This record gives sequence, C-alpha cells and structure tokens, in this order.
Amino acid sequence: MGARRDKIETIFWGTPPKDPKERKLLVKLDLAILSYICLNYWINYVDRANFANAYVTGMQQAVGFAGNQYTLANSCFTAGYIVGQWPSAVILASGRFPPRFYFPLCCLAWGLCTLGMAFVTTPHQVMAVRFVQAIFEASTFSGSHYILGTWYRDNELGKRTAVFTSAAQFGTFFSGIMQGAIKSSLDGRHGKAGWQWLFIINFAMTVVIALHGFFFFPDTPHTSKAFWLSEEEREMCRTRIPYQEHYVITWARFRQSITKVVTTWRFSLFVLLFTFSATAFEKTGVYSEFLFWVKSVKNADGTARYTASQVNYYPTIQTAVAIVGTYLMTVYCDHTGHRFFANVIMYAAVLISSAMLLAWNIGIPGHFFAYSISGIGYAGQASNFSWANSSTRDDEMLRSLTLFSMNLGSNLWALWYGIAIWPVVDQPKFRNGQIATIVTGAASVGVAGAIAYCARRWPAPMPQDNYEAEVVEKGIQPKASAEDDKHPEVTDVVAAEDRR
Repeated sequence: MGARRDKIETIFWGTPPKDPKERKLLVKLDLAILSYICLNYWINYVDRANFANAYVTGMQQAVGFAGNQYTLANSCFTAGYIVGQWPSAVILASGRFPPRFYFPLCCLAWGLCTLGMAFVTTPHQVMAVRFVQAIFEASTFSGSHYILGTWYRDNELGKRTAVFTSAAQFGTFFSGIMQGAIKSSLDGRHGKAGWQWLFIINFAMTVVIALHGFFFFPDTPHTSKAFWLSEEEREMCRTRIPYQEHYVITWARFRQSITKVVTTWRFSLFVLLFTFSATAFEKTGVYSEFLFWVKSVKNADGTARYTASQVNYYPTIQTAVAIVGTYLMTVYCDHTGHRFFANVIMYAAVLISSAMLLAWNIGIPGHFFAYSISGIGYAGQASNFSWANSSTRDDEMLRSLTLFSMNLGSNLWALWYGIAIWPVVDQPKFRNGQIATIVTGAASVGVAGAIAYCARRWPAPMPQDNYEAEVVEKGIQPKASAEDDKHPEVTDVVAAEDRR
C-alpha cells in the first residue's frame, strides 16, 4: 500500500524523499513558499485581468476610452513590465535585498496602483497608473520561478511550477466570476460603479497577501531565519540544493557577468523560446479575444445575446482548460523527460484554434471550442520555465537573468505585437492575430528543437561541480543526511580538506 502511494505521489507531485524528516520539511516548504508565491501570482493576475473585465462592464464609457486607447493602455503596462525585469533579476541574484521584504513590498506597491484605478477619470491616467503598476508586478513571475529553483530539486520542481503558473489562471478565472458578482450586487453602492468596486476589493485582498509574505516567506536556503524552520531543518535546506553564490554588485563584475551570460546558447535560446511561445500559445487570454467575442454575439433582433455577468463568466471555460492542461502537461513532461514535445502539443492546440477562427462561420459551439482549446497553450509557462530553471543551475546570475529575460523578451515582443497585430479595433475576429499565431507558434517549436539539440551537443555543467568548489573554498560543512548517498563526492571533498 505504501509503495503504491509513493508511486502515485511520484507521478503527480514528484519523487518523495526517503528520509521522513526531509519529507516533513518539504511539506513545510510547500505550505510556506508555494502557498505565498501562488497567492502573490494569483492576486497579480486578478489585478491584471480585472482591467479587461472592468473595461467591458462600464469602465470604457465612464472613463471615455476611444479608438485604440485600450490597446495603448495595455502597451503601457507592457512597457512598465519591461522596465522592471532586469532590476528585479539583479536585486535577487545579488542577495542584497531579502526576498521576504522585496516581494511583499512590490505586492503592496502594485496594490496601491490597483486602488488608484478605481478613481481614474481619463484614459491617460489609466495609462500612467498601469505603467507604474507593471514595474512592481515585474518582480513576481520570473522572481517566483527563481525562488522555486532556489528551494526545490529538479525532480520536485516541475509539478510545483505547474501549480504556481496555474495560479495565474485561477486569478483570471476568479476575476471574471468576481466582476460578475460585483456587477449584480454592488453596482451603484455608495456612489461607486461596479467596475470601481472591483479595484477597491482587489486592493484590500492584495494588502492581506503582502502581509502574509512579510511574516512567512523564508528568503533563500542559505540566508533563511524563518521562525517556522528549526536549525536542523535549515541545515537540511542548505544541503539539499547545491550552494548558490550571490553576487556582490560592482560595475566591473556586473559587466563581466552580463557578457558571460548573453553569449551562452542557454540564455539566447530560452529567451527566444518564451518570446515566441508566450505571444502565440497564450493568445486567447492575453488579447481577451474570447471576452470580446462573447460580448459581440447578437440575437436575431440585434440585441446582445449574453448579459454582462455572462460576458465575464463564459471566458472562464478557457481558463479552466488552461489550469487542467498545464498540470497534465507537466505530469507528461516529468514522466517522459520530453519537454520539447510539450511545445509541439501546445502548437497543435493553438493551430486548431486559429484555423477555426480564421474560418469564423463555425457557429456558437464551434467558437466556444476554438477559444477553449487554446487554453492548452498556457502549459508553456510551467514546462518551459522548468526547463530553463533546471538547465541553468550551475550559475546563479545566468539562472536569474535567463528567467527574467524570458519574460522581458516576451514583453518586448508584445509591446509592438499587440498594437500592430492585435489592435482592439479588429475585434472580435482578429484575423491578423490568428495568422500571426500560426507563424510564431511554428517558430517557437523550431527554437524548442534547437534547445533540445544544443542540450545534447553542449550539456550544461552539473550543479554538483559548483557545489564542490564552494565546499572547498568556503569550508562549508554539510550535516550528514540521507542526501549523502546522492552526493558522496561532496563528503569526500570535505574529508580530504579536513585531512589537509
């Protein structure tokens, strides 16, 4: 019975540790780290998704949006997101600003911006607030991937990454339901419209999550002083993962590190992979095409077929597909080790979706199917970031800059791509967007193939090698544990050093 339970746990949550103490520690880490980054990313996406939901339920008219100003507001958000990427990468890699303060402070800052959205009166004010909000939100996605790679081994990383990235879809899912409920219950209460209450309630939720981070987030294994970890557990955390050196930031060393990072195939190809895959595979949610189509459907007499609440509710079907698809894709990737084929599967889903939507006259059930199936494309957030995380463990600056630059590249691309290819005036068909999705999706599969080839041709150094060097140089004395069987060479290095 125990063996069967372990097998099931291995398939759906990763190989469980043999040491009961380490298994208990892993549960603690999940409850503290995974819960916080999921809540943080969830509220991050609630804040983002609420702009689209507010726009279609009264904000457009109240604020006076016209023409492509909605698209421009989204581009301002993208621009702020780009500005915030590398500063966050350097801050985390340097270790100078503890993550347990940095993440909650950023969360609190974008929460204040969300509150400001409830009181905007012009499209230009929306653009300014969204730009600043995005600078602080830039810390969350790649920063959380960085933290996951800091605390979890490769065999523990995939499923947890899937749970983390699914938090974004739960945020989108919740936003639609929340706006539908607010519209029907709070619209007009105390002189505030339903879309204004949406942002106000968002702010209150964001503050609670930021406080949770201040009290429970544990920094990194080698700096953590979390009250809920015993000294024995802290030592176990330090020996579970190869030692990761934080960089003392000087201009000379930063320039040297950047030069080293950007000339590696791992950096350039992983950045290119997510640049293409994010804009192609996540197209339905990113450009809100499902939402705009539901709003556009008319009855025979020209009246709207769906109510305001239904306009918010129905697109959550695609979100549900994204959540289930992301987790199942991760189970497949971890079980087979074929992360390249995940990109093929995602491309097949969005290819079917875009081809159907190019045909357009496919009936209402056909549209629901086409928009929903594209949700499978969101699995790339988990599978490709896990791929990058595990492939760059040997160099802390490389890992940090690669993860953040993957997000940076996708947003730099989206900055012009959304305006040129997906302008809101093309709703609901977005014909140019469907064609571009087919092309960029094919390019993404090509880059994934190049990564698989390069990984075989020029494999990355094993992270243990870096750990051994640090053991000798810094005199680290890892405590004996069940892990010694997996890293006997580390114990040998320490013993040899003692004899000297």
